[in-house]
Amino acid sequence: MPETALAKERILVIDDDAHVLELLGRILGGAGYRFVLAGDAEQAYMRLAEAPFDLMLCDVQLPGDSGIELVEHVLARHAHTAAVMISGLDDVALADQALAVGAYGYLVKPFTGNDVLRSVLGALSRRRHELDVEAELRASREETIQRLCIAVEARDPDTARHIGQMSELCGRVARQLGLPAEHCELIRVASAMHDVGKVGIPDRILLKPGALTPEERAVMETHAEIGYRILVGSRSELLQLAALIAYTHHERYGGGGYPRGVAGSAIPLEGRIAAAADVYDALTRDRVYRPRLSHEQAIELLEQGRGTQFDPEVLDALLTVVEGPRAPPGGVPQRDLASG
Repeated sequence: MPETALAKERILVIDDDAHVLELLGRILGGAGYRFVLAGDAEQAYMRLAEAPFDLMLCDVQLPGDSGIELVEHVLARHAHTAAVMISGLDDVALADQALAVGAYGYLVKPFTGNDVLRSVLGALSRRRHELDVEAELRASREETIQRLCIAVEARDPDTARHIGQMSELCGRVARQLGLPAEHCELIRVASAMHDVGKVGIPDRILLKPGALTPEERAVMETHAEIGYRILVGSRSELLQLAALIAYTHHERYGGGGYPRGVAGSAIPLEGRIAAAADVYDALTRDRVYRPRLSHEQAIELLEQGRGTQFDPEVLDALLTVVEGPRAPPGGVPQRDLASG
């Protein structure tokens, strides 16, 4: 029998034949696996809603949703789950279909205990390896982003401190809005590059301690398009999103922002998230042209931009993430929140 010293994984077994379920349960339990049985897709969805699983062992033919439909649906939403299909048909086309939706194996009935355990171990080992590779790539990707931001950070320490906190805030707001976990993480990492275009802004403007002249402001506003041009054109989903955020994080929900002056849903949601998070973090940090504002003062200014500068739904999510005791209104000088 295959080695199962690490057999601690949770397995969801789905088959409409009670005898097959019982057999699979005995095989898996005897090898030390934790398992849960389901007789159809509906029961499987219920079990998945209760707790995560490392592997699905799923019959192809089920009442209601087919096993292939079930596996395709689950794998699209549970990135850490592997799948092995079981079928009474030794059908190459059906096996190819199962593999095409993401299954790691196709086990034909009747099977032996060794057949089952070899398929399970193979699928789990393959998924562990893929997850390790994904983690390594993710770490490498974040290091690349950090290095890309060094050029900006070296010139402007304020920007250096702002980048990390703003990107974390973007991820938290995205989660508050109910976006998928993987996309929230993508937004968190990509938004760190929102100001990379500032590498193209002269120091005399970028680091000026006083108010900018109209001509200087026009130059400063080019950083959104510069950042977009630096990042656009990559096949990487991360860099594509980073380019989009760099390009749109100074657009205004009611129009009149830059660089294109688009409004409402024409601004990607990721850009609307970055716009609110960027302003909140910038307001609560010391800048070369003013001291930091208190949390309450920053919230008051953000509220003044509700529906004009900021998407109200995004602003509500941001306030849920950062909200503290509210101060009475008044006493905060009005400024252009789109600066820099």
